[in-house]
Amino acid sequence: MLDRLRNSPEWPQFHVLESRAAGFDDLRRAHTQSQIDLVCSSVRSAPTWIDGDTPVSAQSLDVAMKAAGAALTAVDAVIAPDEGSPDSLFALIRPPGHHATPDRAMGFCLFNNAAVAARYAASRHGLDRVAVLDWDVHHGNGTQDILWRDHGALFISLHQWPLYPGSGWLDEVGAGEGEGFTVNLPMPPGSGDLEHLQAMEQVVEPVLDAYDPQLLIISAGQDGHAAEQLASQMITAAGFNRMAERAAEFARRKGIGLVALHEGGYNLETLPQLDHAVLAGFGGFETDISDPYTAVAPTDTGWPERLEEIKAAQHPYWPCLRPLR
Repeated sequence: MLDRLRNSPEWPQFHVLESRAAGFDDLRRAHTQSQIDLVCSSVRSAPTWIDGDTPVSAQSLDVAMKAAGAALTAVDAVIAPDEGSPDSLFALIRPPGHHATPDRAMGFCLFNNAAVAARYAASRHGLDRVAVLDWDVHHGNGTQDILWRDHGALFISLHQWPLYPGSGWLDEVGAGEGEGFTVNLPMPPGSGDLEHLQAMEQVVEPVLDAYDPQLLIISAGQDGHAAEQLASQMITAAGFNRMAERAAEFARRKGIGLVALHEGGYNLETLPQLDHAVLAGFGGFETDISDPYTAVAPTDTGWPERLEEIKAAQHPYWPCLRPLR
């Protein structure tokens, strides 16, 4: 991905920032001390596995803390009032984070970069309303769990359902002061550009507009692409480009910063192009979005009915969503 960007004509215009490492105090805003201790002890025993999907090497703690720190670096930069500061940044980081719960590392994820960033924005910058939009093909169960009771953070997830980790159904809407501030869009298998862009237009953007966030964080996983092997979705490079473009248009209209954090995406042949397409959507420049893996989504995914179910489930909390029946 970096090689592709360095060889692109827009490279000289990019704001390229170096990440700092997050501190343990930053992690504790989203994770229990026992969760942090488990990662630390696992690293001391490396190489080992925290679970069947989550390997740990001797370098994993340093890398994971720098990945979380990249999210914080990006938050600081897009919120900074300095003239010439970027209004959006894309943190190209691994490991991903959105499966890490308050007390568990899982699904390739050690610390939850998006939730750590959201809590940091509230604590360090005093923001009252932070929105996290997750379009990774897997449900961001960890982000949901961390923000479950938090009305100061809106969590919206578009994900294939059913699929790992099995969460993210319509009736998962938050609890306590956070009830209504979790919005799940379980997308039927086979969903492609049409379905995801309709979801953005008819649910995601109206809810974001009503919430009126002061910062938009995106868990940007490109593993919903048609060539990925871990899921069954049919999004193309053009689809990811357009989702990113719409998110950036929303952020600019609201006058807020946008921070995108890399989550999933595992096909090394397609991922550089997909990430470049996402970055082009954020930055408003042209790039190649022709897609040799373009596939026609099934004509009968049950999406129209699912869309109405989503609207009906969320209408009590977001009256801007009006189901047909």
